[in-house]
Amino acid sequence: MTKRNVAELAIGVLWAIGAGAQTFDTLRHSEKFYGDMANLAWIRPARQLIEEVLLPNSVAVTVWVIVFQAAVAIAILARRAAAGPALVAGGVFSIVGALTASPVGTVSYLLLAAIHFRLARSRNQALTVP
Repeated sequence: MTKRNVAELAIGVLWAIGAGAQTFDTLRHSEKFYGDMANLAWIRPARQLIEEVLLPNSVAVTVWVIVFQAAVAIAILARRAAAGPALVAGGVFSIVGALTASPVGTVSYLLLAAIHFRLARSRNQALTVP
């Protein structure tokens, strides 16, 4: 098994764990979750977005996040053609997370986005090399 395959599987499992945590914890405490997120956000427009859009719709937003995270996990873990686009989608989601996080969270999310994009690029190169 290549390093890329191991990394993709690890990222897929991470998304599955995220979907599970959202389902079994965040969904029950969504208002607190998004309130805490707003308090930690260090980028003012992101904090306002969280307070004005996500927080009042916390349950619906959490359901959509669960659906998204589960779909990304399934696509990556299935190891088929959809894995590449799912990695890109996960990278974009991580960038959004970076914009709504604390300073340390921003760095972590940007690192995670870079890993997603590198894996997607690597996957694409592996598919196009004769």
